[in-house]
Amino acid sequence: MVISAIIQYNYESELNKDSMVNNNRRTKLLPKIIFGQLFFALIICALAFSVYFYTQGYRFSFDSLKVSKTGILLLDYIPKDAQVDINGKAQKRVGTFAKNLLPGFYNITVSEDGLVPWEISIEIEPESVNVYKSIILFNQEIVPAELTDASKISYLNSPTEVLATNASDNLAFNSNEIWVGEDLITRLSGTIHLALWYPDLAHIVYQQDKQIRLIEKNGQNDILLAELQTDAPARFAIGNRGSELYYLDNGKYMIAKIR
Repeated sequence: MVISAIIQYNYESELNKDSMVNNNRRTKLLPKIIFGQLFFALIICALAFSVYFYTQGYRFSFDSLKVSKTGILLLDYIPKDAQVDINGKAQKRVGTFAKNLLPGFYNITVSEDGLVPWEISIEIEPESVNVYKSIILFNQEIVPAELTDASKISYLNSPTEVLATNASDNLAFNSNEIWVGEDLITRLSGTIHLALWYPDLAHIVYQQDKQIRLIEKNGQNDILLAELQTDAPARFAIGNRGSELYYLDNGKYMIAKIR
């Protein structure tokens, strides 16, 4: 019995010693454990705040070395796989382009091989939403051909008011200017003979001297569609969902694939 008691005592003593060692070790490690948990919590909080501020449109500017509220750039264009460049830097190809940009001036280009690029220079302001819809890239090389389709000739010869679609603002022109409502779209030195709405009501097709041209409703991106033989007033119309130009040039019916 005495031997058993001694063995039991020694065993309990060893257990107490191990427990004291473990407790001492845990006590020594406690500051490191608390520091590690605190550090981990700070990282989680920092990430949470970063995500929150990012979703609210804040970005860090390496130029000014401070966090700034961004503006939004939204582009909707045809064709959908066109390339968007911002200040010469290619962006990921997407169907509709949307991006938060730091305040500042930007050169925006939408381009595709064989098509006339769309370009604009804008200033992005904090919390601004800059939307550019109805961006269309037209053919760079437009080769006219003789028009023989009777239905398209009939469409071209329809009265202008039948061809036009009513817009929210009136389209008007004089010999040197094109207006939409009270907004001056463009002022030219050449003579303007006619101006019509393009089907999307975001572009205007017009004749200036011996050229048929197209310009955006905001006065940007003026491009050439067709050269005429004379500077006499010509009859023209847009058909086939905006992809074809029909015109009567010096008594000859012509067609041009513009997109």
